[in-house]
Amino acid sequence: MCRSLFAKLLGSYLIVALLTLLAVGVVMSQLFANYYYSARERQLIQRGKAIGELMESYLEQGESLASLDRVLGTMGYAQNIRMAVVDRGGFILAGGARLPGPPHLQFEADENRRILQGEVVSKRDFNPRFNQTMLSVAVPIRAKGQVVGGLLLFTPVADIAATVGAVERLIVYAAGIAILVSTLLGYFFSRSISRPLRAMSRITLEMARGNFAQKITVASRDELGQLADSFNHLSDVLEQTIGTLHQEKQKIENILSNMSEGVIATDQHGRMILANPAAARMLKCEDTGLLGLSLADLSACPGLAELFGGVLDSGQEQSAEHRLVDGKTFVLVHVAPLKGTEGRIYGAVGVFQDITELRQLEQLRRDFVANVSHELRTPLTSIQGFLEAMMDGVISDDSVKKQYLQVMHRETLRLNRLIHDLLDLALMESGQVSWDLNPIDASELVARVLFKLTPQLQEHQVQVERDIPEDLPLILANEDRVEQVLINLLSNAVRFSPPGGAIMIRARSSGDEVTISVEDHGPGIPAEDLPYVWERFHRVEKSRARALGGTGLGLAIVKQIVAAHGGRVAVESEPGKGSAFSFTLPAVPLDEADGAGTGYDAGRC
Repeated sequence: MCRSLFAKLLGSYLIVALLTLLAVGVVMSQLFANYYYSARERQLIQRGKAIGELMESYLEQGESLASLDRVLGTMGYAQNIRMAVVDRGGFILAGGARLPGPPHLQFEADENRRILQGEVVSKRDFNPRFNQTMLSVAVPIRAKGQVVGGLLLFTPVADIAATVGAVERLIVYAAGIAILVSTLLGYFFSRSISRPLRAMSRITLEMARGNFAQKITVASRDELGQLADSFNHLSDVLEQTIGTLHQEKQKIENILSNMSEGVIATDQHGRMILANPAAARMLKCEDTGLLGLSLADLSACPGLAELFGGVLDSGQEQSAEHRLVDGKTFVLVHVAPLKGTEGRIYGAVGVFQDITELRQLEQLRRDFVANVSHELRTPLTSIQGFLEAMMDGVISDDSVKKQYLQVMHRETLRLNRLIHDLLDLALMESGQVSWDLNPIDASELVARVLFKLTPQLQEHQVQVERDIPEDLPLILANEDRVEQVLINLLSNAVRFSPPGGAIMIRARSSGDEVTISVEDHGPGIPAEDLPYVWERFHRVEKSRARALGGTGLGLAIVKQIVAAHGGRVAVESEPGKGSAFSFTLPAVPLDEADGAGTGYDAGRC
């Protein structure tokens, strides 16, 4: 309480009031005392002078000072004044009966000199003759122009002291009332000042907690009222500013959280102060675990600390490509310094771009060019060799010529299929295809495809089993393209199935989608090759695939056709146990399924 502003204000009011009243009381008491003493002193002097003139007239008539003893006693008794007449030596000539003590008065040298010079001497002090404080006045008595003695007047100051004490008591009572009134006024004044300040303090704590809704009630138009208005305005501005900053912070956090590139910021000592989830994923860490960690402690990306350190030392942007410790991930790191208002570098920020896919795409592009060149060169070399042999007349036997022509024809067909697949794939990847969509019965589609592949199935001695529910919804797709998808998947399954093996075709519905899968019992696909089986010219066993007559584009075409219909593809495989390729397409809505038999055009894709 003693430390509060209210207590300080109230205490200051009381201290000021007490000091003021104390000073006024002391001054007033002294003024009253001086006034009463001065008035009594003047009264004694006037009476002494009057009596002294009377005594001078007595002396001029030949009377002696001793004859005035009775007169002095009567006059002094009536006025509570004790009088005495002394000669130049201080011996009491008259009035001695009312003066206790010896008959001789001893004056100080200065006082005696002044009396003899005709001056009036007065003083107030403790008189041992009367054993109390007395007011004394000495008036010179003259006779024939000479000072022959002095008239002494003594009066006690007890009545004056009592009067002064009564005045002082009145002053004390008045001071007490004034202090009480000052206390009440100081209480209300202090409260009127401290209450809005306490409200400001309370609201400041609420503002520190993020609550800007409370406002200070403005009850006056003085400085405190203006301060309350300014405080409320400050609260509104802070709420708006903090809201804007919060939105900007949320925006930056959302941007950083959803960026595919990783972002890491460090201080001037190389310790991380910011890391988004993408950077944590790249560095195989949790984003919260990176904060406060030194770059030198990151084992996932060696050389990162040196790159940031070079930027902090030089103040220049730098870029570098790093391979993570897994050996498969490539990141491009661009680091820039963080500079303050005065150009002082207080940290660095680095942007991590995962270029693994780009490197893979570059490798795929190189492989694609090499594969296309190889696929084109192999049949062309065979055709060229056979033609040169026939042109040179080396082959004369008609049966051998016919055999050569058959090989050339087969290679020409292979070139035609390869070019046709490349054109189809390029057209679908360009997004310029437009197909009619129709309801398709999966059971009929599978039966039709199996009929077309009967020679191939018989040649490889492969059996096909079907698991297609009768109530399976119709598929909304382009019939020719879906047939092409199914043919490619079945052809792959037949080629890689062992003689006498079996292939399972399943169809299932889930919600508004239909999934068709083709399962074989072939050699299977290694796990590291599964993500790339849908790429062009990707072969798990290149020599065996080429020997089986594949172009390496079938699965890539399947993926593009299904994606163009808004569907998706999937593959599950285990080495030595076979593979299961599946594709999912949208089903015909139930309210439109009745139009399936009419062959209506359901749309285009």
